[in-house]
Amino acid sequence: MRRFLILLALSALVCSSALVNASANSIADRAYGHVENIASFGPRFAGTATEAMAASYIENEFRSYGLEVWVENFTIQNSCMIGENLLRVTSPEQFDIDFVPILYSPSAENVTGKLARVVELPANYDQLQNKFVLIGRENLEEFIGGLTGVPPLAVLTYYENWPPYSEMWTAELDFPVLWISWEDAQHLIELLAGDNIEIELQFKVRVENSTSQNVVALLRGQSEEIVVVGAHHDSMLTPGAIDDASGVAVMLEIARTLAAENLSRTILFTSFGGEELGLLGSADFAHRHTENKIVAVVIFDAIAPGPENGLRIGLEGPHEYATTEWLDAYALELAESMGFYAKSEDIYTIEGYSDYASFTGLDVPGTWVYWVNPEHDEAIWPTHTLSDNLGAVDETRLGQTFAFGVELVRRLAAEDFEALRWKYGFPMRAAFFIVIVLGVAAISMGVSCFLYYRRSWQPAHAASIAIVAILMSLIIGGALLLI
Repeated sequence: MRRFLILLALSALVCSSALVNASANSIADRAYGHVENIASFGPRFAGTATEAMAASYIENEFRSYGLEVWVENFTIQNSCMIGENLLRVTSPEQFDIDFVPILYSPSAENVTGKLARVVELPANYDQLQNKFVLIGRENLEEFIGGLTGVPPLAVLTYYENWPPYSEMWTAELDFPVLWISWEDAQHLIELLAGDNIEIELQFKVRVENSTSQNVVALLRGQSEEIVVVGAHHDSMLTPGAIDDASGVAVMLEIARTLAAENLSRTILFTSFGGEELGLLGSADFAHRHTENKIVAVVIFDAIAPGPENGLRIGLEGPHEYATTEWLDAYALELAESMGFYAKSEDIYTIEGYSDYASFTGLDVPGTWVYWVNPEHDEAIWPTHTLSDNLGAVDETRLGQTFAFGVELVRRLAAEDFEALRWKYGFPMRAAFFIVIVLGVAAISMGVSCFLYYRRSWQPAHAASIAIVAILMSLIIGGALLLI
């Protein structure tokens, strides 16, 4: 009988472990399915029909979880609508080239011409008029600055080993500038060595006001205090599987899992539109909900492209880009306790930020959860490129981010935030306070010595300067420390 009970217990343990793994795999599968569905709509540039299709998909998913759901529309000024486009080599070979226009490039309809290549600057600009021009991205801006009065038909640009990239310039362009892949650029260079190249371009774009939307799902808690859990469903002129269908997928699975739980704080799951054009959706949401008691924001953006050591929480940098240090520290400690390697990065490494900034700018604590590839020159590769497709998504990372994210949100719904601020924020402020006081003391002593030796002040008078300065720094610094 005893042997039977031991076998029964071992069987139960094995089955329990198998069920947990099956559940984790199921969630990762579901999340991957969300990414696949959202990316299938194609590029979801803000204000376009495909962005609206993604928003509708997310709305229906939220409703299927039994949550209270609504959509908040907002206007986008001067949205860029890309229509029919074709870039084709017609001679000496015939083949199509995939491209991504720099946003707000002007239309070019039924344009044909020869291709010229610019290798070094300054170029002979007069000979480039009414031609297609091939030039590396590293020289592009300087090159375009010299084209006044001699416009080409279009400029084709590329970067070594990169796919086509989606970017936006603030300067107005007088002709189309199109990103092509490194491989296509090399093919064109090879053809140029032996013959003239004829190119045909069809590119239609219109600039107009449009409507985007934030999709909001309410999980009502026992308190009126709100934790916002967000991601963004728009993309650049790219598939946007990593950026940010992956973040939306994780958010949806967190919402589905927590929908049946009775949490202390209220959760607003929000999928933002217009993030890529300057956090437009989250800015609209943050200002629209200023009367609500939003106490924390967690953003999932750019999930699942990196290796095992790629989990990142928070962003360091100037105030307008930085996440909230005490909230980052709390989330990092949680990640470590769950067996993850995680750290924060700085704005200069990431060269980007996300929707949390719309809230931290209003003094609402916010953090950002994302993955990087520490071995790649571009930390959040392959975002904003045509390689940001389903093939770039790691299903394991989706499951790992969900496991961490759902526990983070569950705990934030119950934590004493004032206690967290003191636990994680006070040591950082105290260290800063000590550095300032020691600095003031060193400078004051130097000034006192100067006054005594060089200006022949009485020792008591010279010392009093140092004492007053140190006392003032202690009083002011101490007051700021305790705020």
